[in-house]
This record gives sequence, structure tokens and C-alpha cells, in this order.
Amino acid sequence: MAQISEKTRLGILIVKPERQNMNTSHPYWNPVPVLERTVFDILNRNILQLQNSNADSLPNLRPAHTLLLGSDYSGESSHSPYMVYSFLLVSLDAWQGWELQRIAIRDAFFSDSRRMSFKRLNDIQRQKALVPLLQAADALEGLSFTVAMNKGSESIFPSPPLDLNNPDFTAFAKWKRRILEKAFLSTHFLSFLLSGLCRPGQDVLWFTDEDSIAANDQRVIELTQLFGWISSLYLSFSMGHCRCGTARCDNGTMQIEDFLSVPDLIAGAIAEQLDVKRNDPKELSDVFWLNRPDQTNKSNIINWWLSDSTKPLKRLLCIIDPSKDGRRHLVSWYHFHDRGEA
Repeated sequence: MAQISEKTRLGILIVKPERQNMNTSHPYWNPVPVLERTVFDILNRNILQLQNSNADSLPNLRPAHTLLLGSDYSGESSHSPYMVYSFLLVSLDAWQGWELQRIAIRDAFFSDSRRMSFKRLNDIQRQKALVPLLQAADALEGLSFTVAMNKGSESIFPSPPLDLNNPDFTAFAKWKRRILEKAFLSTHFLSFLLSGLCRPGQDVLWFTDEDSIAANDQRVIELTQLFGWISSLYLSFSMGHCRCGTARCDNGTMQIEDFLSVPDLIAGAIAEQLDVKRNDPKELSDVFWLNRPDQTNKSNIINWWLSDSTKPLKRLLCIIDPSKDGRRHLVSWYHFHDRGEA
């Protein structure tokens, strides 16, 4: 576990080791039944300790009847050192405020139904809408949870992650191994979050980016089946209805596209920072940069927004690297305290 100290004038956050009491639990987090000495065990124990450093680090999602999940990913290109998974888990109760603001933003800045995304922040309309959209997302009561997996790490699952000789899994024999690995990571992390933050009976709607794990309707069906199998390994209680979809489910108002743009922007900014950090000296390896000159302006804006812990939308980030011998995983855990004023 780590506590983040602040040096906002330099635009950085530095991670420093901190002793913590292991015999406490956060009121908004259910201890998740996971195997010991795994990545998920590390994450579970760290989240259980969050209350010792900042009791307001997690949202209370239990009063909500329905939860919305959004996920997007970055780092697919071969030169990217990390694959970044960005998840957004929010209460539907806070949707109305977000919906009114995002419609106003579209009316004010967009002349058409263009999609807001990190890669497309190259035109004036999207650039002007960036900060207002991020500020609107602040009001979403929930959690932004981002995982960056070093591509040099061993898989955290057996290879392949499914026994493809099992008749129940024949559909996944057609999936490329890297796509199946990505689907496994996504469904495991989402199931982990649901087990920790949810209560029995809640409905869940999961919208994911239309990429390789949800490339067409048949693949979405198979992904939904996989999500059901994986979530049953983590959940010690029964959820309500769980449904999966993509931006193709949008009703024409761009509401799903805009919702998915939030994890898209976060994933893009984190992936860029990890790319430019690869040549940093070792003593700066634990630094999260809010602003640095070799990053694009869009990343600096998003990273600064991401570091604000005072809003209803909470932010957590973990980075998974290989150990020196390559046989284990090292988890760097970032949770953001009040950043103060520069």
C-alpha cells in the first residue's frame, strides 16, 4: 500500500511506503473471496486498508437499484509498454445530472454527433468540450478504476485461460489467444469490483468499447456468457439482472458513447504517460505526473482532472509490472488525496 504525497507546483505525485493496520475493512467494500498471493489478493487487501489513509476513497454504491459499468482500453499498438484497462462503475441514481450536463455540452460545442475520444482530440470542437465533459463526469457517483498491465509480465492466468477441450467453451476456440486474455482480464476485474462494491439484488448494465472482445453481436453474446461464469467465482451473493452491450445500443442521442468516452479518455492519458515514462530514471519510477512537457496537452488536462479525489466520482489506479525474476507480479497502487492548489 502507498500514500501519495503532493508536490503540485512540480505537477507530480510521489508514492511513499506506509505502514497500515490489516485488521480493518472499509464500510463500502466487501472483502472479496480470492486466492492468496495473487494480484487480486493484493488489490483486495489494499482496498480494505484505504480507510486508514482516506476514508472517502470509495463510493457508496449500495443504495442504488441499478449500476452502470463502462469499460475502454488502450495500448493495443506494439510500441505501447502497457495494456491499460479503464473501468467506470456508477450509480444510475446520479445519471440525470450527468445526462443534463452532457446534452448541454453537446449543444454548446458540437455541430454534429461526433464521438468524443482520446485519439480524436485533434479538432477544436472536441478540445473545447474536453474540460466541461470531465467536470460533468465528476458528478457521477461511482468509481473510476484503471489497471495498467505491463506487457512484459507473465499472464496472471493459465495459458490459455480456458480449457478449450471443455464442450462448454467451444465458442472460445475461435478467439485469438490475446483477445481471450483481454476478455478474461476485463471480466475478472469487473467481477472483482462488483463483489467488493455491490449488494445482493442490484441490476448491472455493462457497456464496453466496440473492440476485439465485442466486435460483433455474436461476440457480445459470448462475452456475456464469460462474464456470467467469471462473476460467479467472485460473488458470494446473487445480483439482479446483468446485461452487456456496446455503443451500438445507443438510442441516437450519443448517451452511451459519451459515457464510454470517460474511461476512453482516462485509458488514453494513462497509456501515454506510461509510454513517455519508460525512459525515466529509476528514482522517478514511482511518480505519477500531473503535468510534464513531453506529454500532450490533452494528457496533462486529463491527468490533472484524474488526481482530484474530492468529487463523487472516486479514482483509483494500479500498475502491474513483472518482478525481477519475471515469475511474479508487482503491484503499484495509487489512490489520490486532496491535491491542494498549485
